[in-house]
Amino acid sequence: MRTPFMRALTRTTIAALVLALALLVALPRHGSLGSDFVDVFTLTFCFTFLGHYIDALLRALPGIETGPGRLVRLAGWFAGGLWCYLVARWLWIRYGRDLNDLPGLVWGGAFLVVLELIMSAVSRQPSAKDPADS
Repeated sequence: MRTPFMRALTRTTIAALVLALALLVALPRHGSLGSDFVDVFTLTFCFTFLGHYIDALLRALPGIETGPGRLVRLAGWFAGGLWCYLVARWLWIRYGRDLNDLPGLVWGGAFLVVLELIMSAVSRQPSAKDPADS
């Protein structure tokens, strides 16, 4: 039996691999294909892995799936995306890459919002505090 952490790690790693392949052609090349892929995979893994836990934290809030809770969840995704982007930028610098290769900070929040909308549609996980379960 797999633990929830291992399931989350596997799911987010697969999503990061797919996103890394897409972003590999969008971002400027720096070195060999392998080193560029590792750099881009690290960026996408920041968003998929940390984004999973940001979404889990938001899903634990009561009423997050109804009314204004959906806007709170959307704002939480955006704010979480900003933090994911800061971690990714720090790693990008550590790899010796130029920050001018990356888009602005706001796009980190927008990227996580779009990513979480896609992941929610694919996984269709119910909220942890779903009123229908009570």
